[in-house]
Amino acid sequence: MLVSYNEACAKDCSTLEKDLELCEKAGFDCIEIRLDMLTDYLTRHTVEELASFFKTSRLRPHAFNALYLYPEFLSERDDAEKQAALLAEFRLGCEVGKAIGSHYFIIVPPLQRDPLGGPFVGTREETFENCVRILKKLSDLARPYDMNLCFELVGFERSSVRSVAEADAIVRAVDRDNVGFVFDSYNIFLNGGCNDFSAIGTVQPEKIFAAHLMSADDVPEDQRGQDKRCFCGSGAVDTDGFLQVLKAAGYKGIASVETFRPEYWQKTPEWVIENAWRTTHHALEANGCL
Repeated sequence: MLVSYNEACAKDCSTLEKDLELCEKAGFDCIEIRLDMLTDYLTRHTVEELASFFKTSRLRPHAFNALYLYPEFLSERDDAEKQAALLAEFRLGCEVGKAIGSHYFIIVPPLQRDPLGGPFVGTREETFENCVRILKKLSDLARPYDMNLCFELVGFERSSVRSVAEADAIVRAVDRDNVGFVFDSYNIFLNGGCNDFSAIGTVQPEKIFAAHLMSADDVPEDQRGQDKRCFCGSGAVDTDGFLQVLKAAGYKGIASVETFRPEYWQKTPEWVIENAWRTTHHALEANGCL
């Protein structure tokens, strides 16, 4: 597997240009670029400058993070202004991806975004129909850019797609070669504290386009949020088990460390990226994944 860095780890204390410099220095193979940090970068630099960096760097661009879907997107019930804004985000990633050699885009199913807003409202049947419709249309839009869509389940109750089985049913129904999965160790764990990752072995292995690797604080279920993510080496998530299931499936793509931890954002980018590299590389090495 390839050791990858997701910019969420230091998003409030760094910039894209700083992340590129430090990830190259640390030894990461790949970087996942956040759309908000890309937009910020483009206020000071050009797409051509970004492409020039990757032409001379050992660091490779992987997935853009992330496009957050909503149920009405690309339907007759969609709000025109809201649709235009989300499509602009998608096209930005596709256009920049074509220029720099990035071929993956993380797609997150509809969520109830407010942590205090309660569970997602909607049926599994509605979610299935909405996600299949949206992914098919985005697949068509992505194809001219040679862009692949990585559908990411999120296990907590605020998500519309919570399990590997639900995500798999959607991807199989879409049935496009550029639509697959990103599996995230914590997002799977969020569904009832699940440390059994064996369901990954039931999906089409060629559809696993990316993997996100991290642990999380051992807290009660009602306190589990994205802010509890932490680097591998401690915590409640069985990251070894996660890697072993991916390895058994024949997966050889990126293992990208992705945390949203405010504690890390109070550190320096140097501290975050050095520790992100050390802990992720160690986890992969210990599991025979390098």
